[in-house]
Amino acid sequence: MKTFRLVSMVTLILALGMSATSCKKVSDADLQNTIQTALTTNPDAANVTVTVSEQVATLAGTVQDDTIKSNIESAVAAIKNVKSVVNNLEVVPPAPDYTALDASITEGLAAALKDHKTVTATVNNGVITIEGEIRERDLPTLMQKLSSLSPVQIVNNATVK
Repeated sequence: MKTFRLVSMVTLILALGMSATSCKKVSDADLQNTIQTALTTNPDAANVTVTVSEQVATLAGTVQDDTIKSNIESAVAAIKNVKSVVNNLEVVPPAPDYTALDASITEGLAAALKDHKTVTATVNNGVITIEGEIRERDLPTLMQKLSSLSPVQIVNNATVK
């Protein structure tokens, strides 16, 4: 009987000791490291930083859209010991890719400039920039040809004579 009581008492003490250590509050620094490690596995969170104070995670930085913003917040909120999340992420859409537009415009430039030998043109991010010299009466025709290429903008740095 004494052995049973002793074993029961030891078991109870061990159980209480284990539950006390499992209830131990995780430090903010450890929680922050856990969250940062979790975020490094998500390429959409490359520009996201996190700070933790009293187990409240605060997210800062930029993401490409609202869905990513929401998903990151949910992922952080699901991490054990996170009480709440303050989501200060800013949505900044990616810059447009003008590669295809630039190629299309460049392809049509030769035909647009063929009658205007003293004018040169460059294309960058959908913007056509013309330079050189052009007669005043020829400028409207050239501008119409360039506009037909559907650029974002036409910058006229040509000297009009």
